[in-house]
Amino acid sequence: MGKADALSQIKEAEAKAKKMLEEAEERQRTIISSARREAVEKLQAAERDLRAKREAALDQERKALAVKRDELLRKGNEEAAAIEALAAERVPKAKTTIKKHFERAFDAATGTNE
Repeated sequence: MGKADALSQIKEAEAKAKKMLEEAEERQRTIISSARREAVEKLQAAERDLRAKREAALDQERKALAVKRDELLRKGNEEAAAIEALAAERVPKAKTTIKKHFERAFDAATGTNE
């Protein structure tokens, strides 16, 4: 084997090594790109899940608050109706009492019923 053959084999080996290195670098870029895409997809999926869970929790709280609000409104309306009924019962007595006070004040001012 001569110098020319040895140099040819060395060049061939160097070319093969360079090609293998380029292929390995391309595989590395492909793997990294794929891993990044996968990471972004997983992150987006996790964010979607988190938003869905948050919305579900908010909806549940809104429903619970609506039930509480309706119950408070019902109780408030019942109390208002009871107060209104009591006030309606007391109106005639209040009118009579006010009329008597007015008559007494009028009588005292005019000097009647002395």
